[in-house]
Amino acid sequence: MKVSNKTARIILAVLIIVSLCISTFYIATKQGYHEDELLTYNLANTQKQLNVNGGWNSSNDFNEYLSVSDSDRFNYAQVWENQVIDASHPPFYYALVHTVCSLFPNQFSRYFAYSINVLAMVGILILLYMIGKRVTDNNLWALIGTAAYALSIACFTTTIYLRMYATLTFFVLLFMYQMLRLYDKKNEVKITDCLILLPIVTLGILTQYYFILFAGLTGLVFLVFKIKEKCFKDLFLVIGTAVIGAVLAMLIYPHIIENVLGGNRGFGSLDIKIDVVTIVTYFVYKLFTYVEVLAKDMFLGQIWLLAVCAGFAAGSFIFFRFVKKKKLSRKAVFITIPPLVYFVGISLLSPFNSDRYVMASLPFVAMMFAFAFIRVFNLFKNEKIRLAVPAGILVVCVLSLIFVKPYYTYGKTNLYDKKTDKAVFVGTAMLEWNKVIDKLMLYDEAMIAQSADMDPNLGKELDEFATKRGVVTNGKITAFAESYMNNGDEDKEFKSSLDRLKTDEKLNSLDEVTVYISRLADTDGVIDYIKNNTKFKKYELIQADYKFDEFYNWYDYFVETESYCNVYKFSK
Repeated sequence: MKVSNKTARIILAVLIIVSLCISTFYIATKQGYHEDELLTYNLANTQKQLNVNGGWNSSNDFNEYLSVSDSDRFNYAQVWENQVIDASHPPFYYALVHTVCSLFPNQFSRYFAYSINVLAMVGILILLYMIGKRVTDNNLWALIGTAAYALSIACFTTTIYLRMYATLTFFVLLFMYQMLRLYDKKNEVKITDCLILLPIVTLGILTQYYFILFAGLTGLVFLVFKIKEKCFKDLFLVIGTAVIGAVLAMLIYPHIIENVLGGNRGFGSLDIKIDVVTIVTYFVYKLFTYVEVLAKDMFLGQIWLLAVCAGFAAGSFIFFRFVKKKKLSRKAVFITIPPLVYFVGISLLSPFNSDRYVMASLPFVAMMFAFAFIRVFNLFKNEKIRLAVPAGILVVCVLSLIFVKPYYTYGKTNLYDKKTDKAVFVGTAMLEWNKVIDKLMLYDEAMIAQSADMDPNLGKELDEFATKRGVVTNGKITAFAESYMNNGDEDKEFKSSLDRLKTDEKLNSLDEVTVYISRLADTDGVIDYIKNNTKFKKYELIQADYKFDEFYNWYDYFVETESYCNVYKFSK
C-alpha cells in the first residue's frame, strides 16, 4: 500500500493533533507537580527567597517564588545566574520558560512551560516522520513508526513533564535528521550544511548535557561509515563543525565542564564508598527499573509483552541477516545503535532511576519496534495480514490509555481542598517544601520549619526495600541512597527551627492549622513536639503518605509529590 506525500502530510497532521489533544487532557487533569517542575519556574523566573527557618510565607510569596515580576521580565542575566548557582543544567531551556512567563508576569500556570513542550513535540513528531522516511523511503512505514511513538504513554509523559526533556528530544531528533542528511552526501557536504548543523549542536548542549552523549554516539557511527566509504571531506567538515559547536556552547556558558564533571548531577555526585557487590547488584536493579519504565511507556506496563516484542525484533534481525542475507541498512544503524547504547548507558549512569533521562531515545525505540514488525509482516503478500502491524499498534495505544497511568499525572488528592486558612510545613535539610509549593500557596499563609531528626525507620526501610529487589546491600544501601538524595553533599547542615512553633504568636493564636510533615522527617517526633509545646492538643489525619511497598523504584517514592507528606489538621 502506497501513501502519497500529500496524504502522508494530512495523516501526520491528524496524528499530531490527536497526540497533543491526549497530552492536553493529561496536563489539565494532573494532580500535583514533580519537585523539578516547580524548580523549572523558580530557576527560570526569580531569585525570590522564602522564609524556611520557621518563618511565615504568604500566598503571594509563593507566587513570586514561581513567577516573573514586572521588574524582571526578559531578565536573562538573572536566568543565567540562577543556573550558575544551581550548577545542574545549562540555561537555554530556562531562558525559553522565562520568555513565555515574561509575557504573563506575576502569574503561575502549568501551561506556560507546557506550551514549550507542545511546540517541541510538534517538531519531534515531524522530525521522527522525516527520519523514518529517510531511512525506509516509504511514507507508510514512516507514518506507522511515528504513530507507535505519538500515541504511546512515552510521548504523553514527555509532553506533560514540565522540564527540558521534550526540548532535548527535539534537538536530538533534529541532530539525527541532519546527520542522516549529511550521510547521504558523498563528499558533497557544503559550508551551508555545516552552518545548519552548528546551531543544532550548540543549542542541544545548552539545553541538556545528555545531548553530548547522544551526539557523540551518532557522530561515532557517522565516523565509522564515512571512513569505510572514504568520504574524508564530509567527515572533517561535519566532525569539525560539531567540535566548533561544542566549543561555542562552552564559550557561551563556561560552567559546562564544571557541571558535567563536578556538579551535583555530574560525576562528582557519585563520590560514594560502597563495595563492588552492592554497586553491581544495584546497577542490575537500575537496568530492570528502566526495563519496567520502557514496559510502562510502550507495552501496557507488561514486562512479558516487552520481552516478547524484544525477542521478535531480535529474531527478525537474525532472520534477515543470516537467513535472507540482508544486512541492516547503514541509515537504519543510525537510528538503532546510538539510541540503544544511550538507553543502556543512561540506565547505568543516571543519578536517579527516572524515565526522563531516557526520553530522548524513546522515539527511536518505538520506531525500531514498529519497523521490525513491519519487515516481517511484509513477507506476506496478503495486504490484510500486513495491516496487523498498524492495527496492533493502535490496539496497544488504546489499551494504554485505558489501563496505564502516565508518569507525572499523579492521582486524586484532597489536599487541594484546604481544611484551614493557615498551614505549617515541617521538613528536613533536604528542602522538601519545594515539592508541595503548589499546595502551600493555597493557604493565606504557611510557615516552613525544619526538623533535625530524620525518620528513624528510613534507613531500615531503604535497606529492606533494596534487598527485596535483589540488591546485596551489606547494610550500606542507606549511604548509597543518601549520596544521591543529597547530591553528594556530605556536609549538608541539619538543624532545627521547631522552637519557632513553640514561640510564634501568630501560630498559637489560631484555633486550627494544617500541618504537613515530610516523609523524611520523624513524624511521631514532630507530632509529640507540637502537642507538648503548643496549644494544639488534638489532631486528625487528612491524608496519609504513600508506603515504600507501593513502588518498585525507590526514586519514584522520593519524588512522588501528590502527597509527599503525612498531613494533619491540628486543633486546640
